[in-house]
Amino acid sequence: MATYTYVAKDRAGSEVTGILSGGNIDEIVNKLHGNGLAVLHVAEDRGTANAKSWLRRFSEISFGRVPTREIALFSRQLSTIIESGIPLVKGLKGLSGDGSNKMLRNAIDDMSNRLARGESLSEAMTVHPNAFNEMYMSMIRAGERAGTLDKIVEQLAIYLEKIDDIQGKVKSALSYPLFVLGFATLGTLFLLLKIVPTFSGIYEELGQELPGLTRIVMTVSDTIADNALISLGVAASFVIGLVLASRTTSGHYLLDKLKLKLPIFGPVIEKTVMSRFARTFGILIGSGLPLLESLDLVKGAAGNAVVARAIDEVKDAVTAGHGVTESFRATGVFPEMTLQLMATGEEAGELDSLLVKSSDFYDRQVEATIAGISSLIEPVMIVLVGGMIGFIVVAMFLPIFGMGDAMLQGAAGM
Repeated sequence: MATYTYVAKDRAGSEVTGILSGGNIDEIVNKLHGNGLAVLHVAEDRGTANAKSWLRRFSEISFGRVPTREIALFSRQLSTIIESGIPLVKGLKGLSGDGSNKMLRNAIDDMSNRLARGESLSEAMTVHPNAFNEMYMSMIRAGERAGTLDKIVEQLAIYLEKIDDIQGKVKSALSYPLFVLGFATLGTLFLLLKIVPTFSGIYEELGQELPGLTRIVMTVSDTIADNALISLGVAASFVIGLVLASRTTSGHYLLDKLKLKLPIFGPVIEKTVMSRFARTFGILIGSGLPLLESLDLVKGAAGNAVVARAIDEVKDAVTAGHGVTESFRATGVFPEMTLQLMATGEEAGELDSLLVKSSDFYDRQVEATIAGISSLIEPVMIVLVGGMIGFIVVAMFLPIFGMGDAMLQGAAGM
């Protein structure tokens, strides 16, 4: 789609100039005629894209993705604009000055300009994949085709708010143990690299025979200190290797499979994935998208390679003529509760609503599990940290205890 400049006259005879996007000049002329303008001149604008300085263009480059919370808030605001009857161009212009995320503000401002040129909302969104994923844009397109854009945007707002809420709770549950574990690791390294060598020097001067536990701790301390650069290199190589492996198809699949098998947190991750899958699939079907297209979109929205591969198998089975629930059950990945609700919904013609109910059930389970983990995690972390540091402290003080016993025995012999 190219950009064209035009010169035209309105009904009052005043000259009007502007910019429109379209496939060719004839399409632009038709758009202008539709707006009641008499076209004087239309030409492709080849200079507009190069008019910005390289510095300004660099400043507009966006890295990463817009957070789910920001997109949820935008969707809620967009739903309000559509329901209230405010023109989209005017409404988006108002939204472009709000919000804390620069990437989203730039996207909204560009979308309002594109809408003013005659593009549809879904077309305007396609140039901003870092803000709006394929599922979001597909639902917007479905709403535009069916004339139910207001309902679709409201469903998207509710969906994203739910997703953000669950993600926030999972991150909150994981952040505390990770912080404590990091603190414990740093504390242990400090003891091994600073405190233990001091005791080692004292014991070496005394020439006392050391207990086995003390010798083990001192050996570990010496090994880390003597091979600090190698240890850092090994750790860095491990992290880099893990990141690179996660970007391959097989590596990503293996890591996602391991996440589901983690003790304590594995079931939480599995329920979160199933909740996201069920809610997304239900909303896609309810929006009127074909089943196979919905399966393609939900595959990416599930957020887990194991589930995505299973959905590929489901799509192949459905294409071959098998039933939806039967195809999902054959993968062995989806829980029986989801399959039962899916079967009931398939028979009753209410697959979308029952999938959303399944998601609500998993959301409640995730919340209950997280609450239980949160109440247990603090004492477990205290025991873990105390055990790690206490082990080193006791190991280093054992020779002192031995010296005290020897002195007492010597005094008794006298």
